[in-house]
Amino acid sequence: MNKFEPKGEVMNCLWIIGLSAAGKSTLANMLVPRLWEAGFPSFLIDGDQVRDLFGNKLGFDAASRRKQTQRVIGLTKWVARQSLVPVVAINHPFEDDRRACRKMLSGYYEIYLKCDLQECLRRDRKFLYLPAMRGEKTNVLGVDIPYEEPLAPDLVVETDKLGPEDSLKMIWRGVKNHLGTAAPKEQCAEYSAE
Repeated sequence: MNKFEPKGEVMNCLWIIGLSAAGKSTLANMLVPRLWEAGFPSFLIDGDQVRDLFGNKLGFDAASRRKQTQRVIGLTKWVARQSLVPVVAINHPFEDDRRACRKMLSGYYEIYLKCDLQECLRRDRKFLYLPAMRGEKTNVLGVDIPYEEPLAPDLVVETDKLGPEDSLKMIWRGVKNHLGTAAPKEQCAEYSAE
């Protein structure tokens, strides 16, 4: 049996969640090559890219966000069946959706990027927050749709206090523990001191 072959539906999947501009895509894009180098073939599933893949016909209201999560769960299962570790970067704002993921996806590992709304506003390249705060835009998480604080994340990284490199080091330690010994130890050795 291939050491990366999924047991059941999903062997492992890493979900990086948080508000817009918390650093999800940045850190997911940094994590994927590190996983490959350490012997864990992986694949990035970015929430924005999933919307583009499906023609971006979904809105951003709560019901549409839940449907987006269901799409991402389906893609996560499909990627895992290809003997890859899915790395998901998505807002994932609702606690009941997170509980459902834990039930549906074996090996689900939740990394919550905790970032103060003011810092997200400062970083906001999509120009979401300010128009929402002025009442010019609706369905923005953290403004008119509450972002439910995760109750049981596997890892919390305060990206308003840590830069990308330090955040990645913290994530790598947690992910390496979660993935265990599926990859040869010597391939992980170069990161062991971090």
